[in-house]
Amino acid sequence: MRKLISAFAGSLVLLVGIGVAQAQTPQYWAAYAYDATNGRWGLAWGRTDRQATINDALSRCQTPGCQVGHIMLARCVAVAQGTQRPPGFGIANDSQTASLNALNFCRRGAAGSTCEVAAVRCGT
Repeated sequence: MRKLISAFAGSLVLLVGIGVAQAQTPQYWAAYAYDATNGRWGLAWGRTDRQATINDALSRCQTPGCQVGHIMLARCVAVAQGTQRPPGFGIANDSQTASLNALNFCRRGAAGSTCEVAAVRCGT
């Protein structure tokens, strides 16, 4: 019986420890802003404050017509530029997936458009 209680207590301590470690892992926001009239864009990533991330994306876009697109908890944000269409943006927890998402978004455009990843930024 002591072994069972000891094993249960050890498991409980392990689970509590995992919960505390997960609670201490910061969550990061990623976002993009885009101005459809002139094609300017801005990326923001790696902040723990949602509004600061939005402000950063808008600031990097640098025009009054910039609108924030997706904003979500993720480590990385990417942009892919197309030859015959506006850029595509991607957000994910790793640079490769963010890049693939940006390319897929970009390729939804005009037939014949080629897309290339122009930037990828990841938070810590």
